[in-house]
Amino acid sequence: MSNPTERRPHILLITTDQQRSDCLGINGNHEVETPNLDALARNGVNFRKGYVTCPVCIPARRTLISGMSPDSHGLRRYLDGVDFDPPATLPGCLKEVGYQTELIGKLHLHPQGKRYGFDNITLSETANWRPDHPHQKRNDYVRWLQEKGVTRHPTFQGIGSNSRLSAPWGMDDTLHWNQWVTDETVKLFQQRRDPTCPLFLHLSFFHPHPPFIPLKHYFDRYLEKDLSGPVIGEWAKQGEDARAAPDAVAGPFDEGTMKRAKAAYYALINHIDDCIAHILEQWTNLPDVGNDPLYIIFSSDHGEMLGDHHLFRKSQGYEASAHVPFFLSGINVDLPSMETDDFVSWEDVAPTLLDLAGVVIPPSMDGRSLVSYLDGKEPDDAPDHIFGQCFGRFANLWVVNERWKYIWFAKTNEEQLFDLQNDPRETRDLSGTNTENLQAMRKIMEGHVSGREDVTFDESALSPCANQPPKVFWPN
Repeated sequence: MSNPTERRPHILLITTDQQRSDCLGINGNHEVETPNLDALARNGVNFRKGYVTCPVCIPARRTLISGMSPDSHGLRRYLDGVDFDPPATLPGCLKEVGYQTELIGKLHLHPQGKRYGFDNITLSETANWRPDHPHQKRNDYVRWLQEKGVTRHPTFQGIGSNSRLSAPWGMDDTLHWNQWVTDETVKLFQQRRDPTCPLFLHLSFFHPHPPFIPLKHYFDRYLEKDLSGPVIGEWAKQGEDARAAPDAVAGPFDEGTMKRAKAAYYALINHIDDCIAHILEQWTNLPDVGNDPLYIIFSSDHGEMLGDHHLFRKSQGYEASAHVPFFLSGINVDLPSMETDDFVSWEDVAPTLLDLAGVVIPPSMDGRSLVSYLDGKEPDDAPDHIFGQCFGRFANLWVVNERWKYIWFAKTNEEQLFDLQNDPRETRDLSGTNTENLQAMRKIMEGHVSGREDVTFDESALSPCANQPPKVFWPN
């Protein structure tokens, strides 16, 4: 892409945690306020079909930093405490060609403290306050709070880090998680940045991941709105009992609790949007930056079911969980203003940013560079589908193409089929009626899982859910 002898561009990779694709204004949400991110996306390339191929924290972050698919890096479920030593990493490759490489926020890889090619990491991994956590003992944000005299973590209001409960932030606004990440970033710009070399910064927000504890004025803004409720598919009816535990993954859930959860979720996103605007303003005001080019990728490691289909959290192949915001933008760079429905995934982030920096993409990376979109045209090498998977309780594998979504639940051998063109919210399961397209999607799935030892895809034993809730969602 670039002549290696020229000054390489600065690179800013911004990730949020647990943000759905439909939670940006530019992606059609008229309830959440994200004017700054929307403006960035409009001034670049907005990929409307961005997916994560294992929609849960650690596998997705392995993919982000290495460019490797879950099949290549070996983790297809949430599992903490497992060492990761990829052949190449995004920050490592950039460091080798002279970048200052920094991370501020969440990394969530093991062993904790390993830099993976970053010159410096400033960590805020989890809501956990315990120093005896077996795998996440270091938390620079918690240490900073303690230095400020905080002896009790503000999330200890009966709200866990996977809870759908919500409450306004109970401390000074300047101590909030989002604000800490923002202030640490500005401090890097002003105090620790090396002006003689290009900067690569991974700015990694913890929110809108629970705990849902937004600043009060943001929370109030959304509590006062008439927000839409969760989308409940025809296949998702599960009775009337809404007394599930606060961190339960399957409901039904109390309507009032979910309304407050959505308000808090939107409030956290709105706050992050304002934080990013402040960070970019501080960048452009630096006296030595001038007209230096800065490329920006924004995305999220997975979505949040947020009560849709009586489900909460992530790890599933549904749109709310696996479909994420994804755009390429920048400052002082010539970019087209375009949107595309070509498929992209987190495997593509590292190859794209390396290409922008003029770095040869290592053979271990499974993704493709998206730099060709900067010519304002859709290239011919876009994949015609995305394959995803996540094991654990639900053990679901899925394929999405231009129109259809096929989900296979390996533990119960059940399957679902959705027509995303006519039913983008996945409310009608057609696995029991649309035999032709069901068979076509089965063939694509078979191509991805045949020969694997951990699952057996036996078409003769498959059971269409046929507009019924999969058995795997029931507590028993």
